[in-house]
Amino acid sequence: MARAMQLARQGWYTARPNPRVGCVIAVGGDVVGEGYHHRAGEPHAEVNALRDAGDRARGAIAYVTLEPCNHQGRTGPCAQALIEAGIGEVVYAMADPHQAASGGLDTLRSAGIKVRGPLLEAEARQLNPGFIKRCATGLPRV
Repeated sequence: MARAMQLARQGWYTARPNPRVGCVIAVGGDVVGEGYHHRAGEPHAEVNALRDAGDRARGAIAYVTLEPCNHQGRTGPCAQALIEAGIGEVVYAMADPHQAASGGLDTLRSAGIKVRGPLLEAEARQLNPGFIKRCATGLPRV
């Protein structure tokens, strides 16, 4: 998860207004895919990590700094991408505070994917204070 946090920081200045998210896909302790969310409208961290992992994602563990999204926006739902890739387990750092995007954990569980978390939630929250405040209050962080 620490590596996923590092990856998320790579989107520090570019991901807005979306959250900064990192994802690592591992098999038996070996990293087989990595990704982060570069900018709004482009593939999310999970999709970038799945592309990096290719077929090695089947049965793997995905470590992601934010609950995989569960809605169709400019990009498809990450929860569905993880299901289609055959991921065996998802470990998340924090639940998604965005009402329209949340629900990915339930979708993953319904598909038979093991879900664990939150893990390192305080650190994950530090990645996205503005996003979290905007979701909670509708106001920007200043």
